[in-house]
Amino acid sequence: MSQENSFEELKKLFAADLTEKVKLLQVAVRETNWETIARISHQIKGTAKSFGFTEVSVLADELEQSAAQKMFEKTVEIIREISDRSVL
Repeated sequence: MSQENSFEELKKLFAADLTEKVKLLQVAVRETNWETIARISHQIKGTAKSFGFTEVSVLADELEQSAAQKMFEKTVEIIREISDRSVL
């Protein structure tokens, strides 16, 4: 398998993982679990940046900040935006 194919496979895994992380974020926001939201958004931020998904990384950074400030409405909005982004 070439490096390009391997990278594409990793991107697909990231997309699937992002879907799962969004589900976890949705549960965490319903429970107003700010620590979990911040932790997951930090993970998304780093991984998205590594794979070149700058927009998702920026949104995850904003999410991490809104969770730190316990801004419920903004947090819900950003989670929705991340969920709406197709990374592949």
